[in-house]
Amino acid sequence: MKRILSRISITALLLSSVLLSACHSNRPEPFLDKEQMVGLLTEIRLAESRLYNDRETDTKISDKVMEQRALDIYVPIFKEYGINYQQYQKLLTYYMNHPDDLEEIMQEVAANLKTMETEFDGQENRNQ
Repeated sequence: MKRILSRISITALLLSSVLLSACHSNRPEPFLDKEQMVGLLTEIRLAESRLYNDRETDTKISDKVMEQRALDIYVPIFKEYGINYQQYQKLLTYYMNHPDDLEEIMQEVAANLKTMETEFDGQENRNQ
């Protein structure tokens, strides 16, 4: 779980690349409000953590297998929120053009992950 927080920096790099690729700030449709974006990005960070953990655990996994696993992880999350990858990219671009909102979202995502990490560590300690 501790790796999750370090993955937020990877997310920041991804988000900045999205900003560079599009400079308009029109509200995309479908639109996810800040609360929904917090949920979506929290789920994505958890999924990425599992994905990176799998890669570190089994270094023999091919890039093709990792690509398929990523699709298996991301597609259901996007579906849950009623969006696809292109719409996700547009939402990220929108929020990158609204940095105060994005900062609030990312702080809540980090807080959610920290809470989950604390709960996980507490459960792990009780099981020992």
